[in-house]
Amino acid sequence: MKKVLALLLVCLLATSVAFAAVQFSGSLTAGVAANYYQDQWTAYTYGDDGDGTDEMSLNFTIGDDQGFWSAAVKGLWGGSLTNTEQLFGESGKIEAIFKTNIAKAIAAAVGGESPVDVTLEIGGNRRVTTFRAYNNVSGANLDRVRTLNNTTPFGLTVGYQDFVQAQVTYAPKLWDDSAYTDGTGETYNSLYANNDDLTASVLVKPYSGIAVSVDYAMNGETKDFYTSDSEAGGLLGGAVDVNLGELLGTDFALGLSVSDRYEFGTKYNQFAAVVYGGVDMVSGYVEYALRTFDEATGADPWNYLNVGVDLALVENMNFNVYFGADDLGHFDLSYFVGGNIGYTLSGVKYNLGIQYSEGNMGAYYYDYAGLMIVPSVSVSF
Repeated sequence: MKKVLALLLVCLLATSVAFAAVQFSGSLTAGVAANYYQDQWTAYTYGDDGDGTDEMSLNFTIGDDQGFWSAAVKGLWGGSLTNTEQLFGESGKIEAIFKTNIAKAIAAAVGGESPVDVTLEIGGNRRVTTFRAYNNVSGANLDRVRTLNNTTPFGLTVGYQDFVQAQVTYAPKLWDDSAYTDGTGETYNSLYANNDDLTASVLVKPYSGIAVSVDYAMNGETKDFYTSDSEAGGLLGGAVDVNLGELLGTDFALGLSVSDRYEFGTKYNQFAAVVYGGVDMVSGYVEYALRTFDEATGADPWNYLNVGVDLALVENMNFNVYFGADDLGHFDLSYFVGGNIGYTLSGVKYNLGIQYSEGNMGAYYYDYAGLMIVPSVSVSF
C-alpha cells in the first residue's frame, strides 16, 4: 500500500510541475457543401474529414510542453443547413479526450529520462482508431479500424522510441445507440453498436521506410467503399508499408502499402494496396481494393480504384485531381471524378473542392451522388 501511495505522490508531483508550462492550441474548420442531384440543390455543412460525416469542427487542446499530459475538446456540427434538428441535434456532438504519459512523468519527477512511453487516455463521445502502417495517401481510409460505439473509451499505449507502439482500447456500453433513423424516417437496428468493444493493435518500424501493423477488434467499425462506415462484428487485420525512397535515402518517394482484414461478423475480406511516389512539386498514387463476400450470399466481389495527382507548383497553394470508381464491375453507376484547389494565407487555408459522382455507394471524397461544390476554410491558432 505504501508503494502505491508513493507512486501516486510521484505522479501528482510530476503533473503539478507540468501544469506550470501549459500550452494552448486549436483549430476551426467550416464550410458549405452544395449538392446538385436529380434537379435539386441541397446545402450541407462541411468539415475536414470528408468521409460521410461532413461536419464543421472546433478544436481546443491544452497540454504541457514536455508531453506529460494533454486535454482536447472537439465540437462537431453537421447535416443539412435547412434542418436545424439534424444540424444541432443528432449530428452535433462534443468529443473529449485526456492523455497522460506516466513514464515521462515519473522519470521527470526522479530527475531522469525514460526511453519507454506509457500513456493512459480516456475520452467521451468519440471513437479510437487502431495503429496503422498502411499509407493512407488517398484519404479513402480503406484500412481504418476503430471502436464501434462512441461512449467513453479508455486505453493504454506503450511505445519504445519510434520502433514499436502497442495499444489496447476498451469502449464500454453505457447507453443503447443501436437504433438509428435515416433520411426517410425509417428506423434500423444495429447488430453490434449495442455491445462493448475492444481493440488492440501493434505498429513496428524496424527500419526507416518500413512499417508493419497488426490490429484486432472485438466488434469494430471499418471503412469500406460501398457503404462508407461498416460494422465488422469482429475482425483481424494487418498492413505493411515499404517506402523505397526513404529506405534508400533518395530525394523522391516511391512506396507500396498493402492492407488486408477479415471481418468475422460480416464474413467479408477487404484487401487494399496503394502505389505512391513523387517529388516535392508533383506526387501521385494508384489505389486498388477488393472486397469479397461470403460465398453463401452469391454476391460478386467489389473492385475499387482510385487514382490521384497532387501538384505544389506555387508556394502555399495546393492542387489535386482524382478519379476512380467504387466498383469497377459497375463503372457506369459508381465512378467519381473531382479535385481540390487551396491556398494558405497567414495561417488560414481556403479550399474549393469539386466532385461529380455517378453513384452514392461510398463516393470517395464527398459522400453524395451528383455534383458537389465545397468551399471551406480552416484556421489554426
